[in-house]
Parts: sequence; structure tokens; C-alpha cells
Amino acid sequence: MDATAPKTTEPYPLGNRVIHANIQSIEPDDSSDSRESTAGMPPNNVSAKEKAIQKKSSEMQLWWDEAIARNMNLPDGYLNVAVLIIKWSEELDELKTGAEVAELDALFREQLNYTTKIVELNVSKKPQHQLNRHLSTFVEEHDGPHNLMIVYYTGHGIYREKEKYLQLTATTSFTKKKGLNIAAQANWNTAEEALRAPDVDGDVLTILDTCFSSNIAKSGMEDTRTYELLSACGLDSTTASPGENSFTRALIDSFKDLLVEFRDRSFTTFHLNQKILLHPARRDTPSQLWYRLKHHERHIRLSPLKSCSGLCQQPYLAQPPGSYLTLRFALRDESLNQEQIECLTKHLSKAFNNKALVAVRRIDWMGIRRPARTGNFRRAALALHACAQWKKFAKRKRNERMQQHPTPEPEPPSPTPSRKRAWDTIYDGSKGCPQSKRKQLEIPKLQQNPNQDISPLTPPT
Repeated sequence: MDATAPKTTEPYPLGNRVIHANIQSIEPDDSSDSRESTAGMPPNNVSAKEKAIQKKSSEMQLWWDEAIARNMNLPDGYLNVAVLIIKWSEELDELKTGAEVAELDALFREQLNYTTKIVELNVSKKPQHQLNRHLSTFVEEHDGPHNLMIVYYTGHGIYREKEKYLQLTATTSFTKKKGLNIAAQANWNTAEEALRAPDVDGDVLTILDTCFSSNIAKSGMEDTRTYELLSACGLDSTTASPGENSFTRALIDSFKDLLVEFRDRSFTTFHLNQKILLHPARRDTPSQLWYRLKHHERHIRLSPLKSCSGLCQQPYLAQPPGSYLTLRFALRDESLNQEQIECLTKHLSKAFNNKALVAVRRIDWMGIRRPARTGNFRRAALALHACAQWKKFAKRKRNERMQQHPTPEPEPPSPTPSRKRAWDTIYDGSKGCPQSKRKQLEIPKLQQNPNQDISPLTPPT
């Protein structure tokens, strides 16, 4: 070997993984306004008990949806499902995502019977305007109270910490600009407002195969529909580029496995995310499932779309609900089995059988929760409060009885003189003793002559 030859090194020591870095100069800010609420965000380390509870909750939702559709004569699942796939044009796509996008599109169309559309962003016009237009048109064409809209994006992504938004970009080299000096980048948070608008009726599932895709889940608002985000990585994390280790590869494989496992039955996004987490290539980069609208624990159901029967032609299905009625049932058990859910849905459907009077369209499963446990301090406070209330009640009853049957109050006993001790009586000259005892206590006085002898037989004078 020639000693002067240069040493050969591996050109890409990280394999096919692409790491994005967004280096900024951030000044420390202690104000509370700069901190966003993280409520509704899944914890980084979920215990086995929490996972079991989430799995049980997802199963109960499936049992409920299937039983209520059968007992109320409703279509099971969504009436229409549409998918919008967003990518960058081939000349801008630095990651070369075309092959995976084509495979995912075929999966949605052929095996799930969903309506799909692929759009490409370019720099002929501002990518932000193109993204806004595509999402607005997609919602306009496929929104409905019984519809599901799926939006999928693949490409680069950078989270702008200072401005708090996710930037979609075609390349990590910002010096490259193709077109009329237009950067290949767009603000996802701005475009997403078309999906989160309050006038949207359908459910939404957003799938982002990009870096930092979980950072946008820091904010959410309440609604009566379901909007979930399935992100390729966690907070402040990156994900692999297209290939055997990519998130899209695991997504396609997980979809195929669940279709075989559940057959004609539906599965939820919880099952989909759990299957992706078990994928061998995604152990080091776990995906995350987020609620974008925080109000309940209902997951989106996924299944092959069946041909529309006569149930789909009912006129009330095309109109959004006029209102929602919230009820709360206090149950004996912490969870319900399939038999209990079947019994409950059957009786509820019979109770609302008169649709002309009440016009109940459907009854959705919104989740089941355990009551909050009472701490020791709160239990003690409740016990003291109960004792105080009982005393007030007893006093009030006693006063009522006295008013109905008044009785004279007994006179207070007169004070008794204190008794003196025997020694005190002797010491003070026996003034308190009777006459007979006083004589016995008197001591005879001796004569003045101390030398006088007194005979023992002589009685005292």
C-alpha cells in the first residue's frame, strides 16, 4: 500500500439519514407569554399501564361504532374518504420521494378505495399560495359531516422556533433558488388553517413525513369533530430520508398488515401508530399521534371504503347536525366489554326510536374516563365538613322538637357549703363541733404548782 495515498473514508457515515439543523441566535426570555401550553401532548415515556388503557379505549370505540351503526341502521364508517398527497416537483425534490409517493397512492386507491390526488409544489409562483389553494380546494370538494379528509406531505421540514411555525422546504440549501428569485418553501401552520376552520364538518387526518413535524402540535383548539396528526418523529427530532428506514415505508407496510389482520373490520389511527412503532426500521425514531382539536379521546377509523348502499342515500346524512347533546353515565366498572356495549347501544337505539320526534342521527363514542381519586387531605376535609353538617342537622331537629313539646327547664342546684376536714376542726379550737364532742376534746388544765404530786387515783378537779 502506498503510504502517500490518501486515506479513504466513508462518504456518508450516517447512511441514508438526512439530519437538518436550524441554528439561530436566541436570546433568553423569561416572560410567561413565550411559553406555550403543552396540554394534550403525549408524554415521551408512556408506561405499560397507560398503553394498555389506550388500547382498551380504542377497542371499546370500535365495538361501539359497529354496534350503534347496526342497531340504529346507520352506515358503518365514513361515506367518503379523500386523500391529498403533497410533494415538491421533481426538479426541486432533493429527497427524490417520487417512488414512495406512487406506492402510497396506489395503496389508498386500490386497497382502500379512497379518492386520491397528487399535487406538486414548484417555484413558478409562490409555493405558499399554491399550498393554500390546494388545501382550500380540497376542503371545498370533499368536506362533509360524514367524510374523512387525509392530507399527506413528504419532503424537508424545518421548525422556526422564533416564529413558532413549521416550514416546508424542497432543499436544505437556501442559496439555491430556481425560478424568479422565489424560495422553495412554505409555512404549513398558515396553510393548515383551512383544515382547522370552524366551518369544516369532516374529520381530518394529517400525515407529515418530515423533520420536526411534531412541533406544530403545541397548539390546539376545541371542536366537535376529530382532527389528528400522525407525525414521522417526535418533538425537535429528525427522520430518515426515503428508503428502507423511512417513515413512509413503515406506513405502507403497517397499512398492509392491518388490512390483513382486521380484514373487513375497521381499525383506528391508534392501531396504525402502534404498528408503525413496532416496525424494525423505526425503533430509534418513534412516530407520534397527536390530537389537533382537544376535546375528546375519539380516534379516526380507517377501513376499505365499501360501495354505498341504500343507507347512504338518506337525505339527513347530507346535512350537518343542528346540535350536540352531552350526557354522562356513571358506571360501575372501569371499562366495558363487547357484550356490555352491545346491550347499551341496543337499549339506547330503542329509546330514540322515534326519529320524527327527537331526530337523533347518531350517537358517537367520545371516550371513557375514570373518576379523579380523592387525596388524603381532601378526604379529611370532606369528613370534617360532614361532621359539621351533621351537628347543624341534629341541633335543628332538637330545636324543632322543643318548639313542639316545650318543657320547663329545671332550676339550677343551690351551691352546698364546703365540708371542712377533721384536722381543720381540731386546729381551729373545735368551734364547729357539737357540745358533747367539745367536752371530750377539752384538755384539763394543770395546777400552777408544777411540783405538786398528783395521785393517779385522785380524780381531776
